[in-house]
Amino acid sequence: MYCVISRRAIKAILLVSALHLFGCSKTTEFNGFNPGLDILAKLEKGITQKSTVKALLGDPPVVQGGSGNTWIYFSQEIEKLAFLEPKVVSRSVTLLIFSNNKKLETIESYTIKDSRIIDINTNKVISGGRKLTTLQQIFGNIGNFSAQNMVSN
Repeated sequence: MYCVISRRAIKAILLVSALHLFGCSKTTEFNGFNPGLDILAKLEKGITQKSTVKALLGDPPVVQGGSGNTWIYFSQEIEKLAFLEPKVVSRSVTLLIFSNNKKLETIESYTIKDSRIIDINTNKVISGGRKLTTLQQIFGNIGNFSAQNMVSN
């Protein structure tokens, strides 16, 4: 006894299987900019100027401090698989700290191994303010507006 399956059914099964396979495939996302060790090797502490660093690396994504003497370059690689939570595979953070005379003072590099979990405080701050009833809100604006305020120039 033979089992006869139509060509349409075979095509449908293949299509559903392909969608299932590709729908569950892993995707990798790259964010940020990692200068790399070869470019960082060109930077010399106490000699390299801000303008030279900017020419080599481009504008920093993050400038910290009032005088803008701390530049932060960062990158990360994230893997996503279907509906599962994304996983950070690698992370690189490079801090460049300049002196007041715009010369490179410090180069610090961090990876995902240097990361730590920060406990975020979720407490809410409730300001005093005025607590108005519904009627106070409705009738509180009576007399505060005139026809002159409603006409736009």
